[in-house]
Amino acid sequence: MWRNGGRLAAAVCVLGSGLWSGAGAYALANSGFAVSPAYGQIDIAKDQSRVTYDVQLTNHNAQDQAFALSMLDFGSLDEDGGVAFLGTATAELDHKYGLANWMVLPETALSVPAGKSVTIPVTIINKDSLAPGGHYGALLATALTAGGGRSDSVGVKQVLSSLLLVTKEGGLKQELALQSQKSNASWWRLPNEATQRYRNTGNVHVVPRGIVSVKDPFGKEVVRGAINEDSKVILPETYRNYTTEFIPVARAWWPGRYRIVTSYRYDGTSQMRSFEQDFVYTGAIIIWLVIGAGLLAAAGLAWWLWGRPRGWLKRRRR
Repeated sequence: MWRNGGRLAAAVCVLGSGLWSGAGAYALANSGFAVSPAYGQIDIAKDQSRVTYDVQLTNHNAQDQAFALSMLDFGSLDEDGGVAFLGTATAELDHKYGLANWMVLPETALSVPAGKSVTIPVTIINKDSLAPGGHYGALLATALTAGGGRSDSVGVKQVLSSLLLVTKEGGLKQELALQSQKSNASWWRLPNEATQRYRNTGNVHVVPRGIVSVKDPFGKEVVRGAINEDSKVILPETYRNYTTEFIPVARAWWPGRYRIVTSYRYDGTSQMRSFEQDFVYTGAIIIWLVIGAGLLAAAGLAWWLWGRPRGWLKRRRR
């Protein structure tokens, strides 16, 4: 599996989880450069010889800009959606799901005129050595200085990336398991979110889907939320955390044992799995105590007034 740390010989970059939730443009802050799409998904048939994927590099500045082009494998850096670019110079790295060795570029450098865009065709060669399943690579465009070198003053901010998620047919194994779940439930309040930790034991990326519900002691649903509304992927043989936010759907009147019920699947299957977690909620008892105290007070006042001698109220008014 991918290893992170000081042994990575090339660039290691943490990308925000937003890059996994849409295929829009990725722009460098304050640089005037953009790449589109930020990531794309490609399916390759078993007998398909090659696929070409277009990436657009845009220069919004007033001067022409030269870029060096390169390719790297990438993998999961952490369980919250971070991405690690894997250096090719480290022999110990396992590029089991790598793609860079099968990516071909028409050139390794180009110039983008001021205010213009250039399309870069990336070709994936479907050799026999490309195993069925998921493969992950990135096109990197590094801004060059006037002398043709890479400026150290900007560092990693010089590099734009377009991530490619490739699925080769002919032996796909899709698996997803919910390993654990945490929520901010307490005895005095219902949870407003829950975080699920999933494990992908297959050989291709998947997109988790599902519903998380909180049910009262009688099985009535009181809050619920949708899993992974941003369609973020989990890579093969990795773990990833997904946080589900809840919205109330009914009043939680009864104190007692409540249950968080998670029903989940992944895109491409209708088979649902479930995961349950109990917690004790007594916050509702406060409402009942207030209601009970009010009823007792009203009953006591009525009893006291009923027990007074007749004419007492008229005499008191005099």
